[in-house]
Amino acid sequence: MPAAYNCLSAQKDASSKKLDTLIAETVKRIKANNVGPFNGKEDSPETAGDVYSRRFLDAQKKWKAYRDELCLSVATELDEDSYDYQPYIDQCQINLNRNHANEIAQMGLPPAN
Repeated sequence: MPAAYNCLSAQKDASSKKLDTLIAETVKRIKANNVGPFNGKEDSPETAGDVYSRRFLDAQKKWKAYRDELCLSVATELDEDSYDYQPYIDQCQINLNRNHANEIAQMGLPPAN
């Protein structure tokens, strides 16, 4: 395997880890800033943050599946046996991870304190 691919593969892994860290931090911020009862119902066993964070995490799981399938579909223009097939997928995932991190930042959540 070419050294350049190993470098790109490492960058993809780092990009994914960075996104996972951002997602975990966002969950903390969601829970810290939404401590009231869900839907304003005082007898609710869940806080708004519990529901918000669960829905957010579900959306992230679906987004990652979308990212993986989109990058795989874009790479179909290359022969699966070509030397640049996997690097093409990796670069696609790096780009989408970066874009998604910006989307998460646009949520504008205050710090968790």
